[in-house]
Amino acid sequence: MILYDAILFAAHLFASLKKPHHFRRLFAKPPEPQGKAVIWIHAVSVGEMKAAKPFLEALRPLFPDAFFLITTTTATGQEEALRSLGSVSKIAYCPVDLRWLVKKWAKTLSPRFFFCVEGDFWPNLLLALQQQGTKNILVSGKMSERSEKRFLWMPRCANKLLGRLDFLCVQNEEYAKRFSHFVSPSRIAVCGNFKSDQSAIQVDTDLWNEILEKKEQRIAIACTHEGEEEALFDQIVGDNVFVFLAPRHPERFEAIAKMLQAKKIPFFRFSRPAERSGEERVLLVDAMGQLPICYCLSQLAILGGSFCPGIGGHNLLEPLLYGVPVFFGEHTEKQKELAKRLLDEGAGQKVSYETVQEAVKKFFKNPSCAESMRQAAIRLIASQRGAVKTTLDALGFLL
Repeated sequence: MILYDAILFAAHLFASLKKPHHFRRLFAKPPEPQGKAVIWIHAVSVGEMKAAKPFLEALRPLFPDAFFLITTTTATGQEEALRSLGSVSKIAYCPVDLRWLVKKWAKTLSPRFFFCVEGDFWPNLLLALQQQGTKNILVSGKMSERSEKRFLWMPRCANKLLGRLDFLCVQNEEYAKRFSHFVSPSRIAVCGNFKSDQSAIQVDTDLWNEILEKKEQRIAIACTHEGEEEALFDQIVGDNVFVFLAPRHPERFEAIAKMLQAKKIPFFRFSRPAERSGEERVLLVDAMGQLPICYCLSQLAILGGSFCPGIGGHNLLEPLLYGVPVFFGEHTEKQKELAKRLLDEGAGQKVSYETVQEAVKKFFKNPSCAESMRQAAIRLIASQRGAVKTTLDALGFLL
């Protein structure tokens, strides 16, 4: 364990040279709960934080006097929490999994519950909380095929780590089967995906409707990673298409702006709408938390993180909240079942760099087909709702 702590400390110290929030996590001080019972909800990044919101809203009436602590691992997750959950007791970075640090947090907070959204299991943290009598609970849980193989390669470690979870509420039967290799099935319940319980955010689109008045074919290309923007733009940007481009990571905004300039693609920035000339074909969304506007103003979404290997895709459900069908690539390993459901229901389509151009043309040339996909998106999101209620019902004996 000493070696584990040393490696973890060195890794975060080195990472802090480029991303300062790692340094903050290394020396994070636990908040003062002011004598209240603590309920700790941990969500890694933006997607998990959005998923946590309906769960938090359902918990608040059950524990009206509790101290709600929300933690994230990434800087973008922190920004999302501050933007959408500003009224909670405390929003903080999750401490790095160093024994002395997490013991201090566990002792100071002594939470009644620790809810981990989707995943992100840390052995020292779970143990320290368990020793304080905290109930460690996984909600909206998932386990990728890759993680399952890794755990099967070291089953004793996996059993010990996951054994520190008191109960697991997972998204589907496939994930339940994977967890059952390491945890008794009696401690696992299939409860659904919190992301399906998100609500569409009401946004004021009047300004943008005026700006985009003559742009008839609108596409949101969202959550993209390095290489995806350029490859997609080589295929679909034309005179009749207007694109909302929302990269996954804000540190890449400038690099993407340079890429658009190099390709001589006229664009303007979300942060500087006054600088537009009227001839632009791309709106570079250089601000976090603006996907609702992009989806509200688009007829079609193309989700990044699914065209390059190693990412596994991003939240396919979010565009559906706004009645927007989704095109995605072949790499959706993190949401395989959901991708299949989209295809089966006709709310989405799998494409590649080679086929996306033709697929987009067909979508806009056939309004009845586009409307059929839109209605399928609305039906699918309605049929998926209820994960938070099912989770609370499954946890009734603990809560």
